[in-house]
Amino acid sequence: MQTTTVTLLIIAAVFWCNTEAFSDAAVDCCLTTKDTRIPIQIVASYFHQTTDSGCPIPATVFITKKDKKLCAPPEKNAWISKIITHLEKKKKTPQ
Repeated sequence: MQTTTVTLLIIAAVFWCNTEAFSDAAVDCCLTTKDTRIPIQIVASYFHQTTDSGCPIPATVFITKKDKKLCAPPEKNAWISKIITHLEKKKKTPQ
C-alpha cells in the first residue's frame, strides 16, 4: 500500500513539474513584416523582435501612440533607421 502511494505521489510530482514548464504566457510575435513607411509622428516607441525570444522572424516593432504594434523589417531601410534615431534622441532629451 505504501509503495503504491509513494509511486502515485512521484508520478503526480512529475506531471506537476511538466505542467508548470508549459504554462508560460504566449509570446506576442510579428508573423510577417511590411515595408510600408510609417509616419514618424504616430510612433511612440519601438523594440527589436528576435528569433531568440521565441518568435519565428526578426522584426522591428513600432508601437504607435494609440498602442498599436506595426511590424517592419529589421532596420534594413533608411526610413526605419530614421524613426529609431528620432525615438532615441527623444528618449535622451529631458521633457
